[in-house]
Amino acid sequence: MAYRVPRHQSVEHRTRRQNRLAGLTALVLLWSLVLVMALVAERGIARQHLPWKPLSIVDPVGMATRIKAARAGADPATCRAILRKAGLSYEEVPEKTDGGFCTVRDALRIDGGMAGLSPTDAPMVCKEALALSIWERQVVQPAAYEVLGQGVVGLEHYGTYSCRRQYGRTAGPVSEHATADAIDLAGFKLADGQTVYVARDWNDPGPKGQFLRRVRDGACRVFITTLSPDFNAEHHDHFHLDMHGWSKCA
Repeated sequence: MAYRVPRHQSVEHRTRRQNRLAGLTALVLLWSLVLVMALVAERGIARQHLPWKPLSIVDPVGMATRIKAARAGADPATCRAILRKAGLSYEEVPEKTDGGFCTVRDALRIDGGMAGLSPTDAPMVCKEALALSIWERQVVQPAAYEVLGQGVVGLEHYGTYSCRRQYGRTAGPVSEHATADAIDLAGFKLADGQTVYVARDWNDPGPKGQFLRRVRDGACRVFITTLSPDFNAEHHDHFHLDMHGWSKCA
């Protein structure tokens, strides 16, 4: 007959109580550490790097900018309030459904407060407009002054809304353009009248090429998807910038 170790209820009770106390102590220590780290971050880290801080277009691009832009852009009222506070003006775009699979909701057209869009008919969902305004103000303009010695007064594009599938195919995934959640940037008009074109100047070893690569890299920190000539031949003449899907920078 096998020997059985006698059970002592008082010992088991004390052991359970000690285990619960140890677990509670560990939990308190963990949350205390989290609180201390949050207080340190609050006082010592710039707001553009903190995801719980409100988004502002006047803040430089930081580690949390893209997350905050996506979150703020998902709320129509918050998105528009941020645009207005930064001095941007816009007109609302009526909701519409087109082609059976293309729907535009929560869209607007920016008509002031940043470098002008050409063509001017550029409807965008608010989160795309929000990301574009941040990029224009905090990436494009500083890069233009630092590299080219002047500001950008116009953004030339190939469109924002287009009811189609990706790459214009008859089947396959629907393009982000089908919901006005993307823009294809082709050129940057400078204050002196020159225009820097993606198609012509991407491989320029001088200032124009340097400028284009800087604004592409900066776009990757603001938009969810940034595609350039480095991605594939279909993007040889423009930057595709959108706020949908999975993060991609190329």
